[in-house]
Amino acid sequence: MNQHPQVGKNVTGAGMHSSLSEAMQRDADKYRPTSVGTTEGPGKVRIQYAKQGVALGSIPKPVETKQKLKSAVGAGPSPLLMDKLGERLAFERTGVRLYEALISKHEAYGGFDGGPSRSDLLEILNEEHRHFVQLARTIEQLGGDPTAMTPAANLAGVASEGVLKVITDPRTSLLQSLEGILIAELVDRDSWNMLCEIVRMNGLGDFAEFCERAEQTEERHLEQVRTWISAGQEPVI
Repeated sequence: MNQHPQVGKNVTGAGMHSSLSEAMQRDADKYRPTSVGTTEGPGKVRIQYAKQGVALGSIPKPVETKQKLKSAVGAGPSPLLMDKLGERLAFERTGVRLYEALISKHEAYGGFDGGPSRSDLLEILNEEHRHFVQLARTIEQLGGDPTAMTPAANLAGVASEGVLKVITDPRTSLLQSLEGILIAELVDRDSWNMLCEIVRMNGLGDFAEFCERAEQTEERHLEQVRTWISAGQEPVI
């Protein structure tokens, strides 16, 4: 599949069909709005809902913190820590799904010079899965439920929906899908950095070391994706 956009029958613009656009505008002018609308209306509605104080979610109460971690977390892990662990867990799970979709895209359309091989994508997928498994174990050790959707996990899931739609769209090329995954990798790298800081503040030395290694791995993923995208932008001679 050609990774570069092609000239085709794009009919989305109004400039090429000025007469039809003018006719549409004339018909629209015949039926004016029955009231004057402003951008303030939707904003007022959002404010009313926001003032109701309904939160995005909550942190499940810890079941039981394993003895090994009790001395580190004191009376129990902080809600912020559990929220961010849940966020990374959900994001890494989505990361596995994203790379599964990228592998399917590679198998369907093939690669390109300087782009990823199937084994490259599979390696990243496996690393994302290992992160997921370790996060789930840590949440359980801290008395949490890895199946629970924390507020930060909910937020991350909604925010990443667009990336998933790009990569699973059968019309997008491998290069376009890599541009989509770049968004996820940028967020992933920075989010691991923030989690490392929170983990260190909570005194979880062993897990802090894992966080640092995971952050380094995500930095490598980011550089790989950037390199592949750069190679894909090279003009075809």
